[in-house]
Amino acid sequence: MTQPAEFPLQTDKLVEAVIYLCERSADDPHFGVIKLVKLLYYADTEAFSRYGAPITGNTYLHLPHGPYPENWYLARQRMEQAGDVQVLYENAGGGYRRYRLIPNRAVTDEVLTSQDRSILDEQLERFAAYNAAGIEEYSHYGFGWMSTEDGESIPYEAAGITAPPYSTNEIRIGKQVADEFSTRLQAVRRSRG
Repeated sequence: MTQPAEFPLQTDKLVEAVIYLCERSADDPHFGVIKLVKLLYYADTEAFSRYGAPITGNTYLHLPHGPYPENWYLARQRMEQAGDVQVLYENAGGGYRRYRLIPNRAVTDEVLTSQDRSILDEQLERFAAYNAAGIEEYSHYGFGWMSTEDGESIPYEAAGITAPPYSTNEIRIGKQVADEFSTRLQAVRRSRG
């Protein structure tokens, strides 16, 4: 069995990705840290799926509320102490409170590539209508989360595979597999006459 892919945490990219997502979600009434960390998860797994490496290098853990970045609270605390973000606690309705991160500065242009930004934007669009409960529930259908136990790392190799609705990349791969199967099936039928 091969070892799961591991990547070093790129703290500078993590901070910039957080600021980027927070800036673009300022008007999203459903945006809080739960949605933020899920967007990071999906952006990292999509980047890994397409290009072989995540944006931030985060390790994501299987937790009851879905994938969560390892050492998130420490990273958040460091962002606060550096003055990159501030934490805003707000009433989310139904007796729930949520917190969101408010950027104190603009994104540093040199840190995130255009490819990184594109993937982050795709995830923002993909989950635009989701609230925290919705994106959390959706994350529970991912093979990476379903195949691990509480506290375990979710392997990047499994993290991008989901139950329906499928991502564009999964649909593309599924069509390729179906086409290959169809071609093989036709060849077998021809050989049998």
